[in-house]
Amino acid sequence: MHQKEHVAKDGATYTITINESGEEITVTKGTERLGVIDLKRVINPRGPHYYLITVLDLEKCKRIGLGEASLRYHQEVFHQPLTANGDVREGRRSNESQLTREGIIFIQKMRAKEVVEAEDFHNAFSEDE
Repeated sequence: MHQKEHVAKDGATYTITINESGEEITVTKGTERLGVIDLKRVINPRGPHYYLITVLDLEKCKRIGLGEASLRYHQEVFHQPLTANGDVREGRRSNESQLTREGIIFIQKMRAKEVVEAEDFHNAFSEDE
């Protein structure tokens, strides 16, 4: 398990934890679990391995920099690219396979900051969605 403390934009300290496989990132404050990002490790026979974001559930801790901090910490620990395509769920229990507009904007921002790489997926996260 990999763990670090992070002071968010609201001035509070949060704990970012990544499991050993790199497939789950959790954000907690004290003992309260506030968010989770699930990823799938993809073994690419024609190139580098990477992690695909499959669940983005940060509703209780959005807009304070924890999503970006969590993804950057993942890169720091695992040194492998992160990607996202059009099939990211809002939460683990969600039957929906589409992100909300806020989730789409978050992924776009992470791509602009080169935290998340573009997936070979035509028009993933376009403004039309």
